[in-house]
Amino acid sequence: MMNTPQSNRKNEHLSLATKFWREGENPQVGATFDDIRWIPGTLRDISLEEVQAAVQVFDHHFDWPFYIEAMTGGSESTKRVNADLASTAAKTNIAMAVGSQSVALKDLAQADSFKIVREKNPDGFLIANLGADHPIENVRAAVDMIDANAIELHINVGQELAMAEGDRSFYWLDNLATIIAKSPVPVIIKEVGFGMGTDLLKQLDALHPAAINIGGGNGTSFAQIEQARDRKHENPLDLSSFGLSTVESLLAAEKVGVKSPIIATGGIQSAKDVTTALMLGANAVSSAGHFLDTLMRDGQAGLQAEIELWQQQLPLYMTLLGAKTPAELRAAKRLYSANLKNTMQQF
Repeated sequence: MMNTPQSNRKNEHLSLATKFWREGENPQVGATFDDIRWIPGTLRDISLEEVQAAVQVFDHHFDWPFYIEAMTGGSESTKRVNADLASTAAKTNIAMAVGSQSVALKDLAQADSFKIVREKNPDGFLIANLGADHPIENVRAAVDMIDANAIELHINVGQELAMAEGDRSFYWLDNLATIIAKSPVPVIIKEVGFGMGTDLLKQLDALHPAAINIGGGNGTSFAQIEQARDRKHENPLDLSSFGLSTVESLLAAEKVGVKSPIIATGGIQSAKDVTTALMLGANAVSSAGHFLDTLMRDGQAGLQAEIELWQQQLPLYMTLLGAKTPAELRAAKRLYSANLKNTMQQF
């Protein structure tokens, strides 16, 4: 697998994502999970043995309500990362998404860096990934490439505008509707770091996707990565005041009554964050930056241990809150910080 400008870009993405996460340099946007406190509720007859963390999303049973979010693929080094992620997903029985496969559609030599996930996880739930502008033919090719069970279509205007070579034209709605109608697998519409407000959520919900991944702030920011990657081109775009955090996006979805399943990603760093996201209405939760940093720092064994820790902690938190299922967490009482409450009043 030879290096190309596209594969070099994928390597830079991986390096910068790890650097920003490890050094705490990700943009901090709005309310965080620390802006929500759990309130002890009434006593409930419950046993840890009764607690089931499983969820049903797009007609599929998942033993755990969290998964490894889209990160990478498209080069030799990212192939090794995808292999480790897929092996860990198989050992811990959680789902996994791959990074954007557009690089492999342009250069078939890079396809192996994505195909490896199915080789390492032959029976797991895998999620393909493309931009929202790709035609249905590319969607089918991306799904076939990894024998995917679902596909994410990312709506990433901020990222594209932050790239010197990025798109400047965004006619996506009709294409999204076409793909949702014709895709061989469930379609997830996903943001990549700026979250979603009430108007966007209503607009996407009307398309009836299999799920909406809010992709909130305080996690990996691909716009930040693109601007850092290409410093030789001065980009005048200042995105510091644009977007909503994951917490704010979840509350926006709750306010407008989104009917589509909601996936929460963006700054998820613990089983406690997973619990809070489920409490705020998420049907599933995913993490990219935290899992990538753990893998890079502690290896595959360390990542497996971290995921198994979450699997141990989540039922304990559910028991603490009197919830026998993730859906019952929505009834748990919580306290909002003054700043978050003020934000909610402005939605």
